[in-house]
Amino acid sequence: MENYVLENSRLGKGAQGQVFLAKNKDDGKTYVLKKVECTDETEATKAFKEAMALQDLRHEYICGYKDFFVTWDKEEAAIIVCIVMEYYKMGDLDRLLKKKRKKNEAIEELILKKWCGQMIEALAFVHNRKVIHRDLKPSNIFLTDDLTLSLGDFGVATIMDDARTKARTTVGSINWMAPEVLEKPYDERSDVWSLGCIILEMATCGFLDTQSVTQVLMEIKQDPARLEEVLETVSKTYSPDLSQVIRTMLRRNFQQRPTAIELVELPYIKACLALSNSALSGKKKEKQKAAKDCPTDKGVPGVMAFINENKDNEISVTRALKYLNTLSAPQIDEAGKKVIVIGCMKTNVSELALQMEACRLLLTLTAAADAESDADDYLFSEEVIRAVTLAMKAHPSSRDFQNIACSLLKTIALSEHAAGLIGKLGGIQDILSALRTHPSDAEVCANCCSALSYLTINDKNLDIMREEKGVVDLINAMETHETNPSVMDFTCSALWGLSLEDENVEMMAARSLAKLLLKAITDHKKHADVVKNACMALSSLVAESEESAYLAHNSDGINIVASGYEVHKGNPDVVEYVCSFFMDLSETEDILEDMKASAKIKDIIKEVKVKYASNEDIMGPIEVVEAKITGGKPPPNRPSSARPKGK
Repeated sequence: MENYVLENSRLGKGAQGQVFLAKNKDDGKTYVLKKVECTDETEATKAFKEAMALQDLRHEYICGYKDFFVTWDKEEAAIIVCIVMEYYKMGDLDRLLKKKRKKNEAIEELILKKWCGQMIEALAFVHNRKVIHRDLKPSNIFLTDDLTLSLGDFGVATIMDDARTKARTTVGSINWMAPEVLEKPYDERSDVWSLGCIILEMATCGFLDTQSVTQVLMEIKQDPARLEEVLETVSKTYSPDLSQVIRTMLRRNFQQRPTAIELVELPYIKACLALSNSALSGKKKEKQKAAKDCPTDKGVPGVMAFINENKDNEISVTRALKYLNTLSAPQIDEAGKKVIVIGCMKTNVSELALQMEACRLLLTLTAAADAESDADDYLFSEEVIRAVTLAMKAHPSSRDFQNIACSLLKTIALSEHAAGLIGKLGGIQDILSALRTHPSDAEVCANCCSALSYLTINDKNLDIMREEKGVVDLINAMETHETNPSVMDFTCSALWGLSLEDENVEMMAARSLAKLLLKAITDHKKHADVVKNACMALSSLVAESEESAYLAHNSDGINIVASGYEVHKGNPDVVEYVCSFFMDLSETEDILEDMKASAKIKDIIKEVKVKYASNEDIMGPIEVVEAKITGGKPPPNRPSSARPKGK
């Protein structure tokens, strides 16, 4: 302390300690001096060692650290670790945002992008040195004289290896704190959440005041739908790619959240980095290698060898992949598949045309594979899934790419093991992101809903859909594309699977799903799959929700479903779920009384018993309905309800 003279006033006091302005006696410059109080000598020694790690953090976008020392504070009667850092007279980002909010003034996207690039570059730098900030917030990001951002106030940082092995009490501010920090061990991706909150603040300062944004930051930890509401307004001012980046950074499950290093691979972030001429932007050299045409006369092996030799030339690789996609059934071995994924996709994430052709080829290969017997095939591996989902994050605005990627994930999900991996690696969130980014595109919605219907066969994926409030997205798709049979088919199928979860059933009832399902049957009566899947979802829904059962009944559900039966009475799949719906509807006593008076139901029972006497799946529920209506004895081994098979 003898080298510093403290100013009279204290700058502030936080969870980590007291902050003062201090003048250095040697150079006469003003610095910020932070005093961190320790309970004993052991804690002080540990804190000092951790603080010393900050000396390596020399970067243009990181607040410089001048000095570290331990002293005894007589007034506090405590051991104090002192951290001396640069002073920024322009203040911090928090002060700037408050000024913007007061004027309802948005930050220009060009400036926001430049600041995003600077913050992510700084974060990638510290994470590479195994340091987690743990306390990222606007008041810890400082402004230089030329309005460059500088990450600061690391305090006594947590070393990564320590953070991964045990959960430590955070010293951060709760508004920007990642959901996992207080609950479980965490890692550097918790900083990514905090940075995502900061970017969201920057993007909303034109329409949210301080109180409102504080409320939003708390709510999005519990409800992803709240984030979507805010991003809908953000997208009116900024590009959809910015919303996608924020959405990616604010994934509640930190294991599905990208690291700062992975964020750098996204084209939008590369564009942000390029604004400050960052080496991380991966700017191409001015002299691009001349593109070559692949040797089509040497067969598939020759083309694969060409791709491997020219994998650093994206134009040549794209041409070669495009040629392979003209072949009906190209035979590519495991080594070749790895070249496509690792050599092509992972090293050229920002190249949309290349990613499109690579995914098309992978889709062809995966569709030809047997998902169960070929479960060890590289096509169903974690590496392939990671490459596809990274490309989805990189190109959110391309509806063509999102279509092909969702189709590929759906095909990969035919492997039960791979379906679990897709959920674990964040693929469900990527599909939901595509659904949210292209809500008015019927083809994208159909492909997304189709992929989700396959993925929700996995129990853990059901949990992810519940946490993400995916039911809301599916119902939104139904309402937006009610005239499109493909969207209605796949949304009904996916909603059927999601009806296993009580929380989902509550959301379905709140959105009057039973009425929407009946409308789907009415509007698409000729489409057997729509009628079948709508009846499946209805059956499961009314079995779990009395509110939905009454809504279905009061919406003329008996007659509507009976009319669907009349069109498809020769289709046993449709008939099975028509009968299941009637069985589950009959569980409600008031409704059963009306069913007893229905001539249509009696006619259906009579006809089904003759036509499908040998079909146990149909006879089980229809005999239950008959027994209830006539007051007869129910059949043995009475089925409970039409629950999704294989769940």
